[in-house]
Amino acid sequence: MVTKWKSKPPLFLYALLLTIGLSGPLTVFDQGDFYFHQNYYHTPEFRQQLDQYATLLNLFELNAPSPEELKASIKVEDNEITDYRNQLGSLTDQIDSLRNEYDPLIQSATDEKNSAAADLYQSERDRKLDDLMKLYKDDDSVRAAIRKEKEQRVNSYFEHREANRAEYNRLQVSFDFYMRNDSTGVVHTNLNASDEQAARKELYGNDHVYASRYQVDAEHSIDYWIEGHVMPDTAFVPYQGWIGVPKYSPLSLEAAQYRRKQLSLLAYGLIGIALLVLCLYRFRDFLSVRGETSQNSPARSYYRKLPLDVKSLLLAGSAMLTLILLGSKTDEFPLLFETPLSSGGQLVVTLLFAALFLTLTLLQAKLLASEPLSWEHVHKEWPRTLLKRGSERARSAIDRFLEQAKDTFLYKSTGTRLLVLASIMGGLGFIAGWTALSFVRDGVYSFFLMAPILAAAGGVLFFLSTRQFSYLNRIAKAADELAAGRTPNELPRSGSGVLAALAANINELRRGVKALQNEQAKSERQKTELITNVSHDLRTPLTSIITYAELLKSENATTEERAAYAEIIDQKSKRLKTMIDDLFEVSAMNSGNARLTLERTDLVQLMQQALAEYKEAMDGSNVQFRISLPEGPIYAHADGQKLWRSFDNLIGNMLKYSMEHTRAYIAMQLSERQEVRITFKNVSRFEIGDNAEEMFERFKRGDASRHTEGSGLGLAIAKSIVDLHEGRLTLETDGDLFKATVHLRAEDYPASQAAQA
Repeated sequence: MVTKWKSKPPLFLYALLLTIGLSGPLTVFDQGDFYFHQNYYHTPEFRQQLDQYATLLNLFELNAPSPEELKASIKVEDNEITDYRNQLGSLTDQIDSLRNEYDPLIQSATDEKNSAAADLYQSERDRKLDDLMKLYKDDDSVRAAIRKEKEQRVNSYFEHREANRAEYNRLQVSFDFYMRNDSTGVVHTNLNASDEQAARKELYGNDHVYASRYQVDAEHSIDYWIEGHVMPDTAFVPYQGWIGVPKYSPLSLEAAQYRRKQLSLLAYGLIGIALLVLCLYRFRDFLSVRGETSQNSPARSYYRKLPLDVKSLLLAGSAMLTLILLGSKTDEFPLLFETPLSSGGQLVVTLLFAALFLTLTLLQAKLLASEPLSWEHVHKEWPRTLLKRGSERARSAIDRFLEQAKDTFLYKSTGTRLLVLASIMGGLGFIAGWTALSFVRDGVYSFFLMAPILAAAGGVLFFLSTRQFSYLNRIAKAADELAAGRTPNELPRSGSGVLAALAANINELRRGVKALQNEQAKSERQKTELITNVSHDLRTPLTSIITYAELLKSENATTEERAAYAEIIDQKSKRLKTMIDDLFEVSAMNSGNARLTLERTDLVQLMQQALAEYKEAMDGSNVQFRISLPEGPIYAHADGQKLWRSFDNLIGNMLKYSMEHTRAYIAMQLSERQEVRITFKNVSRFEIGDNAEEMFERFKRGDASRHTEGSGLGLAIAKSIVDLHEGRLTLETDGDLFKATVHLRAEDYPASQAAQA
């Protein structure tokens, strides 16, 4: 045996043995109240059958008068007559009730000229009125009515008694009896005995297995079974004697079966206790059986990741399931002897599942015990527990609720309305509870059952109302700040209702206001830069004109010098005029005063004309231009002169700002969506920066030192012209790479032609 124990069988086998060991004592504990009697004849079940037999014996044989005898013994007392009339009510009410019942019927039959029906209703009414008058004036009539009711109860009693005859016949086979009335000397028995001594000797002989003295008391009288007393008390005759169980009675078979169950239960309990003691004795060895997880096994690693409270819940849950499974079949122990296959199979399956859960319980206990058992470890693991995280979330929810409650009183009127609403809800809930209390049976208990439900519903409704009122106040506060010109904090969007949509709109307005403020700051900055740039760009040629005008006035200047001065003044004047004209033109376009002369224009030809203007400059520059234009025409409704100006400005910028010895690209394409894309790409001579959109600003130049020729309005004018044509001019930068793209709407082309273009 020791060798077998040291071989360390699987943990499941140990758990199965321990399960059987626990199942035995639990079954004994559950079934002990019934099976720990001296024998079957001392059990409550047998006593119940004995009492039932005595009751039926009294009704069918000992005190068994005939229906005629019972009816003949019926008496009606004067107080019963008075009670009967009191139950009927007042005579006036009874008469009014009869008249209200029959008068409409008589009147309806009369209106229909049905005299036979009217006479029938009238005679029936008069007869009932006569009977009613007799009940209130004639005691004999009342006595007859009461007697009739008692006779009906007697008939009901005998019908009920006959319904129990089959049970009486069944029990007659199981019992023998000897009953005698001491006052009258009347004897009833089914034994072959002439007197009580002989009956007792026979009952305690070998032919009987049980005998007991018995007395038939008042609970077995007829009046106990019939509603209301219909017989005088002297009609009941008590009996006392002996009742026994024959050796070959069906009850003796039940007694033998009870004895077998007793012994089986005792054996099962002893085996269970022995296994339980053995398992507890070898508990330490079985905890180190095969199948335990290694230190680095995935199961152990995963288990260590679980929070401490989850581990405790899993351990308690598996242990609880084990106990539930063990206790679920203890009350079915008697069925093992009636249906051994099905009940035994269910018991085996239950024990296997219980052993499985017990195995899980032991494994978890082992894994949990392998961790450091100290307050430091618990303190370390506590923040990871669901209880800790749940409490933090609950605290956060409470803080949010308090914050919402505080926000509810951002406007006192809203907070006051919430309090009024809460009072109304509480009052309505109280009224509803008391209303339910008045309409249901056992209303007090129903009210106490409904009170928590009503309180929970009211609390949820109050919480939701508080959140909505708080949300509304925050939205209103944000709207007030927007109206005052301030930028509120962004509102959280909660749900999909009206308030959520309103909060989204407020957030959109907030972003719009913030964008306007940024745009205003940018506009102020651009205004300052514009004034600075305009002052610089206009002052430079103007200073040159003034300087050379003074030199022109000098008497020491020669004729050649005067001619040179005049030429410079003429150039600077033209440059100044060009800048002023460009400024007026872009201002007119931005203000909407520019007018377009739209006509069918070939964009390819227009680009070729713009390129022809710069052919000499392009040929003489160190920049290599790559031109890619469609072979066929591309038509669009456009103002050719203004659109040419836009192309001219873009090409001119490429010549002025392209880095020497680089390539510049100009391409035109027609997409399948009938959109013309004209692309201008070059490498800039100067550092551009990341914000390409600033290049559209007036007087903004790629040359920050402003040493190049030009007004700084080229891109602004080009963008304004493209915008007037309902197109788009976009700028992209990547380091020093500059790319401008013009998007215009072309006339509709067949798909094949568009692809070819």
